[in-house]
Amino acid sequence: MSAASGKRVLVTGVTSGIGKATVAALLEAGASVLGLGRSEARLSELSAGWGPRFTPVVADLAKAEARQAAIVAVAGAGALDAIINNAAECIYQAPLATPIEQWSRLLEINLLAPLQLIQGLHHLLVRNGQIINLSSVNARGAQNPKFAPYGVSKGALAQVTDALRVELAPKGIRVCQVTPGLVETELYQKVNGFERVAEKLHQAIPQWLRAEDVAQAIVWIVSQPAHVTVGDLVLLPTGQGS
Repeated sequence: MSAASGKRVLVTGVTSGIGKATVAALLEAGASVLGLGRSEARLSELSAGWGPRFTPVVADLAKAEARQAAIVAVAGAGALDAIINNAAECIYQAPLATPIEQWSRLLEINLLAPLQLIQGLHHLLVRNGQIINLSSVNARGAQNPKFAPYGVSKGALAQVTDALRVELAPKGIRVCQVTPGLVETELYQKVNGFERVAEKLHQAIPQWLRAEDVAQAIVWIVSQPAHVTVGDLVLLPTGQGS
């Protein structure tokens, strides 16, 4: 029996990519999942296949009021063993070419959404429960200015994650971070202007991580014993530098 069996886990951004793969992996490991997604239709479709241990929660994480409504809905479901902040938005634009409105949306989804959910839900975590935030290697410094806005938003989340690890430790809550490199996911397909760069990156690194690779790493973290905190797990496809 998996160490994740019987755990109750909240996951955001569950309708595609890493979030979708994480839900599937957690359910296979015997956990129950509350899954946040923006599309009610997509959540309903996935729920039919995922079964009774999956509970859908519709929420547009770009909006503070929608996040608060999700917090109320999740809080009504009881205690949690883990909160996994996966939902993210990515753009490929240089800082000066990125309108302030786009900067705001990036920060709303990639920084303020996970922070608001943690503020509103951390009290539901059981003793030795976990918060797992999904970061990116771009948070460590953008080698291309067009990666900077996304990197800034994820870098800010990384700073908050480090601070929360210390702040919440006395309450018996473990705070973890997963930092993937290049992942084959729908996220990149939605990024305008990234097609040529993706082609070049695929030439240099033909085999990227799969969403399922990251999902299995998340399940491994959720399964760790109480005395283990995974501070930052970096996952890279072979051939990608840090």
